Amino acid sequence: MARHIVQAIQSHAFATPYKCALSDSRGDLGYADLDSFSTRFAMRLQDLGCRPGDRVVMLASRRALLVAAIIGVFKAGCVHVPLDPRMPADRLRYILHDVAPTLVIADEDLIDAIEHALPAAAPIVPVTELERLLDDADSPRLDALVQPLPLPPLDERAIAYCIYTSGSTGRPKGVLINHRSIADFFEGTRAVYDVTAQSRCASFSPLNFDVYLMDMLFPLAQGASLYVHDDVNAPDLLFDAIRAHDVTHFSAWGMMLGLIAQAEEFESAPLPHLKTILTGTDVPDVKTVQRWLRKSAGVQVINAYGPTEATCAATAHVIREIEPERRTLYPIGKPLEHVRALLVDEGGNRITAPGVPGELMIGGTQVMQGYWNLPEETAARLVRLDGVPFYRTGDVCAYLADGSLYYMGRKDNEVKIGGYRIHLSEIQRVINSVPHVYGSEVVLLESRYGETLLAAGVLLERGAPLDADCKADEIRQRLAAELPAYMVPRHVKVLEQFPQLSSGKTDRKALLSILQQRINESNQEEVNS
Repeated sequence: MARHIVQAIQSHAFATPYKCALSDSRGDLGYADLDSFSTRFAMRLQDLGCRPGDRVVMLASRRALLVAAIIGVFKAGCVHVPLDPRMPADRLRYILHDVAPTLVIADEDLIDAIEHALPAAAPIVPVTELERLLDDADSPRLDALVQPLPLPPLDERAIAYCIYTSGSTGRPKGVLINHRSIADFFEGTRAVYDVTAQSRCASFSPLNFDVYLMDMLFPLAQGASLYVHDDVNAPDLLFDAIRAHDVTHFSAWGMMLGLIAQAEEFESAPLPHLKTILTGTDVPDVKTVQRWLRKSAGVQVINAYGPTEATCAATAHVIREIEPERRTLYPIGKPLEHVRALLVDEGGNRITAPGVPGELMIGGTQVMQGYWNLPEETAARLVRLDGVPFYRTGDVCAYLADGSLYYMGRKDNEVKIGGYRIHLSEIQRVINSVPHVYGSEVVLLESRYGETLLAAGVLLERGAPLDADCKADEIRQRLAAELPAYMVPRHVKVLEQFPQLSSGKTDRKALLSILQQRINESNQEEVNS
């Protein structure tokens, strides 16, 4: 099987040229058309001055045509830099200055803002130009399958993409992943994620989040058909898309998995074609996973884990049993084929015994090449052990008896109150076990008197029988029954939704502000009464 994503698509285009590769609400694209369009776009990039190693920024709303454009960026030997079109202007300006793109692909309504943010003149290609390129009847189509292309040779060592994540300095940093890392990630993924050429996959992930490797590019590498959904927010629309397109495989981070399960017809409408759900990013709620396992006979859920610095996912755990009495979170599983995982204590000593917490270190060929233009930061996070590069994740895990890894939380998610060390994930586990709760976040606040205290935000399933105040009281009672007093949040607030980062993760800084405001309002009401 072809290792490089470009070679895989060319192979499928030759074997099954008219099979649907990509579709969205605007139409579909066969494998031959996908290969032909991506070749024409790669040539267009060359015409506009792009050379191997140059950065091509993509700043546009998700759609199938942009997935095809990513393949064109790879064919040109360029580096794909996906950015969130909703990001604040200051952050956009910083990233564009940092990455210095040779070209930008953008929605037309963003062009003015981009022109003001670009550090130097660089061509901006509107998405409408991609549409014209696709519709150009005079462009070569099937003949591109047999004629050599005037494009650079494929090189696994070349950087494929640069994804910006939040930095410890407060500035975003670009993570560099090469094509070998992607190829090895795909090889390891095939062992756990059973996508084949007969699969019908759906993508709900934003393009600027590295999950696009798993739910967009991996299905195409397997020769599957991929539906790219336009709207990632409304649970009824997401659920309807899974039904309407007879989806067999899809991925959704933990919170989104719970969101889709809130669809009005979730319990009544069957999903007979569904086989496998991939989740991760957030630790999946046990009750939510159980609802999906009950949804269709034979469905399995894969809990995948991995930082952006280790190419999307580094470990995986397959869940097939409902386990109605389960209260503990699911493990994150064992390393993929080309990944090594180690646990170390604070002194850097390796941990091998089950149940002993330590920092998880991820090693192997999936590890990033480094951070863009940040050699000191790269050196601080990458270490070599036995000649193998390892990334310090900052995540605290422990081994289970079978060698699987169990995620316990972030090193920086451990707080200290009144001399007690507290893992916030322990509090979340108890909250999420309460009936009709499908998500929670625990944060540290400071009272108006300077006192440090815990507060929890909670999401309830649609149709929860109790009102918000009664449910908050029930949650506090459960917490008091299962945890010591110093671990019980002073405030529990039921919210309609959590603010999200473009990656789909909860925006904890914004959530903290919302909870602080809600608590202040409650305090004022008490004073007035």
